[in-house]
Amino acid sequence: MRIIASICCISLFAFSPLAAQNQDSLAIRKYYEENAILWPGWTKYIKGNKSFPLRNLKEEIIYSPEAIHELSLYRKNRAYLEITMIASTGLLISAILVQDQKVKLGLLTGSLITASISIPLSFNTSAHLSRAIWLHNRDILLK
Repeated sequence: MRIIASICCISLFAFSPLAAQNQDSLAIRKYYEENAILWPGWTKYIKGNKSFPLRNLKEEIIYSPEAIHELSLYRKNRAYLEITMIASTGLLISAILVQDQKVKLGLLTGSLITASISIPLSFNTSAHLSRAIWLHNRDILLK
């Protein structure tokens, strides 16, 4: 009698809406894990346990217009960041090579100013990239 009751309980649960909902949530979780993008930092991102260079990210997020916009802001800010970092480095190297103290002080000041401009730019740049990836992940979950 207990065996028949247990079989009935198991079969009722297997065909219940809770079991179907559990299967659906497992399918959604699997889809999300395969298509979600993780950015551990630097120049690579991870999708489906594989690592890809950031330059391939545009092809991944093509179906999310908001993410594409954030990615374009990231690229624009990254270009400005690279310009300020190159300028800062150039001014610092020039200050080291110059003999005149007044010119050296001016070049060091310029290097410090451009370096201080690049700090908030770097935060802004990484925020745009993180937001683009978050928007993509949100959109694939809502899809």
